[in-house]
Amino acid sequence: MAKTAFIESPKLLKGTRLWEGDEVLRVLAEVEHLHPEGSMALRALRDDEGSIIDFEWIYANPAAERVLSWRVEGLVGRRLHEVPPELGLAGQFEAFHQVVETGEPCQQMFPHACDGFDGWLQATVARFRDGVLVRLRDITTARRAETGLRETRDRLVELLEHLPEGFFSVDAQWRYTYINRNALLLTGKPREKLFGRGMWDACPELLGSIAEREYRRVMAERVSTVFEFEYVPGVWGEAHAYPSGTGIAVFFRDITEKKKVELERDALLKREHSGRLEAEELARERARELLAAREKLVQSEKLAVAGQLAAGVGHEINNPLSFVMGNIHFALEQIHALPEVEAREALRETTEALAEAREGAERIRGIVRDLKTFARADDAHLRPVDVHAALEFSLSMAMNHVRYRAQVVKCFGNVPPVWANEAKLGQVFLNLIINAAQAIPEGNPAEHRIVLSTYAQEERVVVEVTDTGGGMTPDVLARAFEPFFTTKPQGEGTGLGLSICHGIIKSLRGELKAASKPGKGSTFRVVLPTRGAEAEVLAPMMASSLEPASVQGKRVLVIDDEPGVASVMRRIIGRGNEVVVSNSGREALALLERDTDFDRIFCDLMMTDLTGMDVHAELAKRHPECLSRLVFMTGGGFTERARSFLQSFSHPRIDKPFEPELIRRLVAQSPPRL
Repeated sequence: MAKTAFIESPKLLKGTRLWEGDEVLRVLAEVEHLHPEGSMALRALRDDEGSIIDFEWIYANPAAERVLSWRVEGLVGRRLHEVPPELGLAGQFEAFHQVVETGEPCQQMFPHACDGFDGWLQATVARFRDGVLVRLRDITTARRAETGLRETRDRLVELLEHLPEGFFSVDAQWRYTYINRNALLLTGKPREKLFGRGMWDACPELLGSIAEREYRRVMAERVSTVFEFEYVPGVWGEAHAYPSGTGIAVFFRDITEKKKVELERDALLKREHSGRLEAEELARERARELLAAREKLVQSEKLAVAGQLAAGVGHEINNPLSFVMGNIHFALEQIHALPEVEAREALRETTEALAEAREGAERIRGIVRDLKTFARADDAHLRPVDVHAALEFSLSMAMNHVRYRAQVVKCFGNVPPVWANEAKLGQVFLNLIINAAQAIPEGNPAEHRIVLSTYAQEERVVVEVTDTGGGMTPDVLARAFEPFFTTKPQGEGTGLGLSICHGIIKSLRGELKAASKPGKGSTFRVVLPTRGAEAEVLAPMMASSLEPASVQGKRVLVIDDEPGVASVMRRIIGRGNEVVVSNSGREALALLERDTDFDRIFCDLMMTDLTGMDVHAELAKRHPECLSRLVFMTGGGFTERARSFLQSFSHPRIDKPFEPELIRRLVAQSPPRL
């Protein structure tokens, strides 16, 4: 029957005359004729050199026609490159060539247009004589199913990746089979450290936790569960675990904020039991702070009042002190100028009395200077300051605290002036010295020391105050400059002293540091900047003022509402010079309208009718040529206007009581008249 079928189908061999009578081909046709899969045989076509240049169909069964939707008689005798490209076979030349040359079968998948629809064919290619035997199978349905499954899987993965919750799954051996992006974020571990690894190896922190217990229960009993657990300290999660295949799947989300709210709620409920006591303690603490602040405010007000009082007292004392000292100096000069030795001997006791009086006046002058320093505590103007003088002044103010506790050792180096505020710097040194004294118990001053040291360090000056007291523990030292912190009993200190000192030194562009050891004492180190050019301005003037000056033939105008000051100025300058005295600013301006021919004009800064500032303003309008000869005298009673004025103009200024030689030097160095 098969042989007859083959003979009755001569069309299968049409165009294959070289293969007629081939028994192998006949058997192939009989076997493959009714096979459900397409079957084709192609022989290789070679050129003169034996290279394969194409393939020619020598057989195709009916199934091949159905698969390819192409008439068999249209294939047999055709070459591979002649068939329509939509069949997909034309692109298989290289695969066929490889099979013929190597003898190794292969399997190819390629697209195929079928009845206007795109499909896929799978070709199994084996060597057949000097050609190939190709079996075709339509895999369009399987391919579409595979594509659908892949798309479904991709959509599922996309859905899981965009879930707000974390999700992972493990197999029966607890190996991770999937873990989404949020799960990675919540666990804080990269995917490569989790995927494919065992859960207990990759996340050992779960061992012994409620999560391990619940996961194992779901795996063993195949039930679902929901539970909360603390994944790491402070991080809480809620997990929903259920069976999935042979393993389990878990959804979980971060509920840390929810747990925080719950914990805060629980803490609030607990605090309700002790809320009244806490509120009362808080009220007492606030009351103590307010009391300390009020004490500080009262202290500041007292200091302000005391400063104003000191300024007023200093100003009132300076005027009479000026002519007292001036007259004593003048009297001593007159006695020393007597030509007869006998006369000087007769007045020797008088000379001694005047010298003692001058010494007492100098002491009064020092007290007034200290009062002026105290009164300028709020003066923000910076000037060159001698740190040694500031230390001496502060030490004199603190001696009542020091003398019963320790001996003072001074280790002063050769240091330049610092650019600072004298009063504020004195306040810092006074506070540090008193603190050093209070760190030492009373009763044994011979065994304790307060060492004051100074030395230069590049363009800075270092001042150290060291005591041999009890020292500070590290925790106390760390809070030494903290406002309101004090180790003193309540009522004995506000804890603001060192904090204020630290703020003052910082405002001066300096540093204040402390070092201490319990039982070894403490050292407070103040580092202050110097301003070389500014700090040295006063030195030449002060040196020159000590040299005697010869003054002859000068005309001098003295403007002061204190008659004693005017009189002593007349005595100091008068020999060989003309001195004109005016007792008010108005009188002086009227005089200067008539006569401006003065070599030097001394004017008191603060007067009752017109101040020296008013005189300066009028001269600037009417007689500006007189301004270069103007010297201001002041007893220290500065108003805010006076401070601003002195900072704005560079006229010479002398403080009462003044040295006679300084007055004479200013007269001798008067600028020439224009």
